[in-house]
Amino acid sequence: MKLGPALNCTMKYKVFTLFFLLFFNQANAQDEANIWYFGYNAGIDFNSGAPVALTDGQLSTYEGCVTISNAAGELLFYTDGIKVWDKNHTIMPNGFDLLGNSSSTQSGIIVPNPANPNIYYVFTVDELCYPNGLRFSEVDLSLNGGTGDVTSNKNIPLHTPSTEKITAIKHANGIDFWVITHDWNSNDFLSFKVTAAGVNLVPVVSSVGNQHNGSTNHAIGYLKASVMGQISWWVIFLT
Repeated sequence: MKLGPALNCTMKYKVFTLFFLLFFNQANAQDEANIWYFGYNAGIDFNSGAPVALTDGQLSTYEGCVTISNAAGELLFYTDGIKVWDKNHTIMPNGFDLLGNSSSTQSGIIVPNPANPNIYYVFTVDELCYPNGLRFSEVDLSLNGGTGDVTSNKNIPLHTPSTEKITAIKHANGIDFWVITHDWNSNDFLSFKVTAAGVNLVPVVSSVGNQHNGSTNHAIGYLKASVMGQISWWVIFLT
């Protein structure tokens, strides 16, 4: 993986949704990212080829969030990393108390199981470098009459302390996925493999670049994966 330079800013700017949703356009080149819900009940539908405002979203979040549709661009569910809403904009029966955070820049991302179209994984990161760290919860769309629910595989710990930075990219085999975050107080990138068998709890560790340490505000920021599998990272400081 090739690492891009850090970008230092004087404010923590909330351009969060694009970083999450572009992943699915790049990875699958279909319509999984055609619907966005974000911010305070805001939404956009790109299925017609032009952006159409949506007003039915139930999100009310300051920072991280993510929406996933199927390959035809039909809404499946969305989350702020704490609650999970189904396609009818109702919180799933077990879709609450996920351990993301309303003040985490990348509070949640969604990754599909490569072999089961009903199974998705919601990865969450706590704010700053707080102890909840990186976790994942499983969503099964065959539950709750076909609208989906979070299974008993909920808030499974992967790593702590983690920064707020997380991204995902298709594996070089064209089937599996990598979910990538950055450790706190080190220069370690942690890559978790998602396969048909689920999420591998043991990461591949890549020690490269600057350490992410010092003030806890230095845990703020974004990771972004390119279509070529390269990683750029941004550290956005709050002053």
